[in-house]
Amino acid sequence: MLCLSSCDYGGYPVGGVGVSAGYYNTLPRGYNSPYYRHNNRYYYGGRYEPGRYNYNGHSYHGRYNHGGHYLYGGNHYGHRH
Repeated sequence: MLCLSSCDYGGYPVGGVGVSAGYYNTLPRGYNSPYYRHNNRYYYGGRYEPGRYNYNGHSYHGRYNHGGHYLYGGNHYGHRH
C-alpha cells in the first residue's frame, strides 16, 4: 500500500492554480469538485491519469497523481454523483 502524509482540510478547495492537494475522510455536504476515492478517503487537488499501469505486480486502469505521489486502485469522479 502506498501511504501519504496529509491532513484533513476543513474548507472547500477552490479550482484553479495553486490549489493544494489534500483529502477528506467524508465528503462535505454539497461538495461538487473532482475527487479520487481510495481506501475510504476522498483525495482532491491532484490529477487523474488514465491508462494502464503496473504497480507492485498488479495492473491498474488509471492512477491519481496526488502531490507528487501516485495512488492506484481507487475510483475517479469528475463531480459528486
